[in-house]
Amino acid sequence: MRYIIIGAGAVGLALSAEFERAGVDYLLIGRGAQLEKLKADGLTYERPGGTQILRLDLSDRADLRKDDILLLTVKTQDAEAALDFWADQPVKGGGRGADLPVVTFQNGLDAERSALRRFARVYAASILIPAVYIEAGRVSVFSGPQLASVVVGRFPAGRDAISARIVADLTRANSLAEERDDIRRWKSAKLLHNVRNVLELFAGDAATLELTARRITDEARLALVAAGHDPARPDERLVDISGWKVTRAQSTSPTGQSTWQSFTRGARSEVGYLNGEIALLGALHGVDTPWNRAAQRLAAELATSGGAPGSIAITRLVELAGPDASLRAAS
Repeated sequence: MRYIIIGAGAVGLALSAEFERAGVDYLLIGRGAQLEKLKADGLTYERPGGTQILRLDLSDRADLRKDDILLLTVKTQDAEAALDFWADQPVKGGGRGADLPVVTFQNGLDAERSALRRFARVYAASILIPAVYIEAGRVSVFSGPQLASVVVGRFPAGRDAISARIVADLTRANSLAEERDDIRRWKSAKLLHNVRNVLELFAGDAATLELTARRITDEARLALVAAGHDPARPDERLVDISGWKVTRAQSTSPTGQSTWQSFTRGARSEVGYLNGEIALLGALHGVDTPWNRAAQRLAAELATSGGAPGSIAITRLVELAGPDASLRAAS
């Protein structure tokens, strides 16, 4: 069995590095300057214990085999195009990519819905990984001793021999992985965490930033529950992650969440699939989401202007969220 890792960003690079070190069969699919840099110089892989150069199995294409499993590691905003492409690729011996299992590693709740339109066997992964990719050919993962915490399950529900194998291989490749039959709960729990990512685009005093984060998260929880989601609690984990530590402060490299990384690289961001997902669920289920809508709108303005992360005053978000937002922020 072989993993086709589609997307050479932070998650794809980190998984490939650990698969390479563990001897798990994989092929990383990349493109453009990133692929050329990796081919020429290898991957510079930074971990708390040191930095090494790894030569990865990589290409811009794959001759698919019947025993392949597709790991979709592109950002959410790029998932639909990637799913379209790979679903139609021929498989040696007959069939198409749509006949193979696909695992979605995206933040938000949209990638799995897109995958189910094209693939019969969809698995979802909720991954916690402090990986930073802002420079071609380099990824930094500030956690240890394991790479990541990952929950995997069949989507929309269930587990089987494939999900068990994926968890076994992720564990072998230095992740704290577990298999669950309620993966939608873990994806919605991750979204509650990710809606705060947008605040790395804003500047202001710590108290206002934290209060704003609470308002964004509170809205997200209300919208998710109204839509029928039941976000998983941390204490429901079957695998003990208490010894897994994030050590960003020990690195001198620039660091931030996925949204910050996208803006730093000048790439499209996933805010529309995070805060925008909450706005959508709120509209469909009768929950007002002014804080998430305001955050999404200002992030879009920043992207259009080409501005840098941290260049929007948090007071603009507070004002845009509504005429009484200042009072709500202070309450």
